[in-house]
Amino acid sequence: MQELYCYQMKMPSPYFFSVDFEVWEKSFYDDIDGEGRKLFQELNIKEAYEGDKIVGFIQYGKTAFGFDENGEISEEVSYPIIRAFYFEKDRKDVGNALLEFAMRELNTDERIYAFFHYFGMSCFARHGKLFESFPWVEEVLKAHGFVVEHENVYYSSVINEMQENEIQLDWHEVSKGGQQVCDFLRKGKQIGGCEIHYVTSDIAYLRWIYLNDDLQNQGLGSKCMDSLKHALKKKGCGRLDTDTALNNHRAQHYYEKKQFIREGITRSYYTKG
Repeated sequence: MQELYCYQMKMPSPYFFSVDFEVWEKSFYDDIDGEGRKLFQELNIKEAYEGDKIVGFIQYGKTAFGFDENGEISEEVSYPIIRAFYFEKDRKDVGNALLEFAMRELNTDERIYAFFHYFGMSCFARHGKLFESFPWVEEVLKAHGFVVEHENVYYSSVINEMQENEIQLDWHEVSKGGQQVCDFLRKGKQIGGCEIHYVTSDIAYLRWIYLNDDLQNQGLGSKCMDSLKHALKKKGCGRLDTDTALNNHRAQHYYEKKQFIREGITRSYYTKG
């Protein structure tokens, strides 16, 4: 496991945060979501070695819950998932062998998901999608019948000192999974909110943020972000990451206006069968 940890930590992805081995191992094997629900009922791993060197690995299994037709979490729903799948750039033979092995083990006619966002590792803020710096992984997935499900833009921002303004923050309790909801208040009235996932002591992940529809285009969204960054800086956070759908140009404009750097595209996949 130490070898696998070092292997993944060296990979080029903006959300492979530099966490301690113990944090990574718990996320890898015994992960929970923001509300403390166990993510997987079954989880397996297969590593590929050349001599004593790891040249790839795959992690796959069955989720402990899923989402019903109304988008609500249900224990009656479960997905077969390729959770993590990486191999050396010039070793598609390794990638093919690992993926074929996992798909045989899953042994199902159901739709198989790969890099499903919700079931990513908590030490990476559960960002489970495949980053664009691994096109050779995507090529192998597509060769085995996977197609792109969702595409997101990944953003990262260094948190500098921010000026306080008229927006106050009302923080809720931190959940079992290290997430915290915050309400934005103006003159004592809620005007929006957000949810933060604390990845490490100095890295936070913005899971979602919103402003009431009737208050759009008044500069208040910008002030909410400034107040949020100010509060996170006081908590000791020096970096705030987030993501948004590739076709959500309005959100992209907002993040880039608020000094978020566009890191690249992430994707999730599923089999068409």
